[in-house]
Amino acid sequence: MTETVLGKMTGRREVGMLERVVLVVTFALAVLFALFIDGFATSGNLLVILSNSTSLVMLSCGMAVVIISRGLDLSLIAQMVAGATIFSILVTGGSPASLALLVAVAAMVLVGIVNAFLIAYVGIPAMLATLASAMFITGLFRFAILRGEFILLLPKSNPAVLFLSGNILPGVTVPVALMIATLVATGVLLSYSTAGRIIYAMGDNYQAARLTGLPVRTTTVVVYVFAAVTALLAGLVTSAASGAVDFRTVSNGTLLFDVILVVVLGGIPLRGGRGGLRNILVGAALIAILRNGMTLMNFTTQMQDALRGLVLILAIVIDNYLNPRDTETDTVGDL
Repeated sequence: MTETVLGKMTGRREVGMLERVVLVVTFALAVLFALFIDGFATSGNLLVILSNSTSLVMLSCGMAVVIISRGLDLSLIAQMVAGATIFSILVTGGSPASLALLVAVAAMVLVGIVNAFLIAYVGIPAMLATLASAMFITGLFRFAILRGEFILLLPKSNPAVLFLSGNILPGVTVPVALMIATLVATGVLLSYSTAGRIIYAMGDNYQAARLTGLPVRTTTVVVYVFAAVTALLAGLVTSAASGAVDFRTVSNGTLLFDVILVVVLGGIPLRGGRGGLRNILVGAALIAILRNGMTLMNFTTQMQDALRGLVLILAIVIDNYLNPRDTETDTVGDL
């Protein structure tokens, strides 16, 4: 019976209308930018787009898994910065990179478990639980560890930093390799694991999945721990590339908007239950090209924020139109 319910609940993963529209828009933007912006259609700029998209794609993988399960994680960026801070402090203090990475992973797994516990066992809506988690993490690290500072500088000569910002193979950087590994792990989790089938079932109809006897609470832990690990990986590559861990990334909120934009524009509905790896790639391609084009056109940060905000509003409106909530699957306070 359980397998029958899983099959019914996970059967709707078809290419959506929004995904088709975004593909067309992405292609049109790429053509327009190539025609009217000098230097856009060059191999160097394409490598820049790929390099600048690695952390965004990794964060989007974590957020996509959460949203497909009908959740939301507003603490992803705080986790990204906190994990990078732990790793950086230990490495610059002389600890082996392997030990620093192990401690950072353990800390982020703990954060994911706490988030999942508040959501699945205490019953706090995901939006409120993860918002509170983000505030707590940011406050704790800034005032108890960084003594009120916003930025933690990293020595770019450190072997661990050099490795994370260098090449793992000729022509393949470590950030790109980690991005590919994250995409593969996301695909395996969603498409080839029992947890993945339960994630789709939770997103399609959480109450039905729970009443059928599926381990929805345990799977919620898997979901938020996976998201926390993707945030850590994104934090490591971002801090290594810039030579600093910057907590203003949490407070300005633009990266979190971009992550949600990637997921929603890719065609993953906020009501959960649908979507996959292809949707993440579609959404990431549009946002990466749009960000690069706006930068080359010398748009100010304020103009870019306004445009992204408008695109996010339009995407949510279209998502609500194409994926309306209904009395069978809707639950007040899902997020």
